[in-house]
This record gives sequence, structure tokens and C-alpha cells, in this order.
Amino acid sequence: MLTGITCKPNEYVDVSRAGFDYVEFPCRSICEMDEDDFIELCKIVDKTGVPVMGMNIYCPPEIIIAGPGYDPNKTRHYARKASERANALGVHVIGIGSPRARTIPEGYDRNLAKTQLIEFIRISANEFVNFDIILALEALAPCFCNFINSLTEVYEIVKEINIPNIKIVADFYNMEHFGEADNDIRMFLDQIYHVHISDDDGSPSLRSYLKSDKYSIHKKRLCQLIESGYKGALTIETDVPFDIIRANDNLSFIKSI
Repeated sequence: MLTGITCKPNEYVDVSRAGFDYVEFPCRSICEMDEDDFIELCKIVDKTGVPVMGMNIYCPPEIIIAGPGYDPNKTRHYARKASERANALGVHVIGIGSPRARTIPEGYDRNLAKTQLIEFIRISANEFVNFDIILALEALAPCFCNFINSLTEVYEIVKEINIPNIKIVADFYNMEHFGEADNDIRMFLDQIYHVHISDDDGSPSLRSYLKSDKYSIHKKRLCQLIESGYKGALTIETDVPFDIIRANDNLSFIKSI
């Protein structure tokens, strides 16, 4: 199983020395870079050689996935830029969580929100398919947003959309907070393309490295994942600054499994 880690673009060189198979950049940050800085980043990645296999943090809050202000034209424009930059970096998969872009107001028509989300995914997929990039929709726990919180919900939506480059990213942190991290994952496996894992440093806004006192819990979950037949990659998803000691400890733990 390939093992990677998320990092900011300015952390890439340091992270590339840590021994991970790949990194994931935040898509939002990549899209916000000016053209000269982005070209320079591509040169650094090419020279360093550690692949940028994926991206997380797909879009900023103003690119509405579902809810008031949803705009198909903004969706298409953003997806076009994101797909072009992802392709330039060699990205294969992009996770779509973006909680603030899909938190809906109390009383908002949830059927309308679902229709908007599905259209958002279809429009985006049409841009990314040009580069053979997978979009992986993510279920987010209620601590992050109030719309599409369970693996069952996201699975049903992906099956309904039924587009080859639309899959699922299963995130153990979200699954744990929703009470489904220890459930049998085999029923969703045909649509799971990518997996994220993390703990936190005190709150959901500080997702961080795996805690050593939870290694036995994570080992059980990862063994179940492998035994279910999953053959994709696993990314440690963090919001905190890169820490070489914690990163190396986590990598050794995962590789030992």
C-alpha cells in the first residue's frame, strides 16, 4: 500500500525527504497561486521527484457545492483551472470535502441541495476527465458540516451519478466522528478509490498525525481495510505544520502493518 501525506506547497521539499511515497497538496492553495509561483513549484516537484499524487481541500467557501449562491458557471470555471494545474503536477485523484462550501442553512431544501451537489460533481467531472483525474467525494462528519455525513450517503450519490471518474475517498477521521470507522467497509469498496487517516491535536480544525496511544485502534482498522481487498493508497491528512519526527513515526507504524 502506497503511503502519503498532505502538505503545503512551501513544505514540499522538507516533506519529500521524509520517505513517503507521495504527497497531496491543497487544491485551493494551488489554484490561488500566481502563474509564476506555480510554474516554479512544478519545476521543484519535477526536480525533487516525489510525486504529487493527490490533492485535498478542493475549493474555497465561495465556490458553493450546495446551498444558497450555488453557481454552475463558477463551478465550471474553477474546475477548469483546478484540472489544468492538477494535470501539470501529475495528480491522479482529488478529494472533494470542502465543508464550508457545502454547509446548508437550517431549513434549506435538502433535496435541492442534493440536486446542486450532483450537478456540481457532474460539471467538475467533465473538466477533470480530460486529464484522466479521479474526483473522490468525501462524507464529512457533523463536526465539519451538516450535509452528506455518512459513507452510505456518499456511496448512494456516487452510484447515482454513475460517472467513471467519480469515486469515494474514505476518511477514517470523519468515519470515527460519525461512528462508522469500525464498520464493514466491503459493501462500499467498489467505489472507494482513496483513503485518508488522521487524529487531531485537540479539535477537528487541527487534524494531525496518528497518536501512538491509538495505534492499536488504527492497526485494527487498517488491517480490516487491507483484508477487505482495498488496494489503493493511504494518506495521512493533517492541518498542522510538518513535523519530521511525528511523520517518520507514523510512516514506520503504517509500513509495519
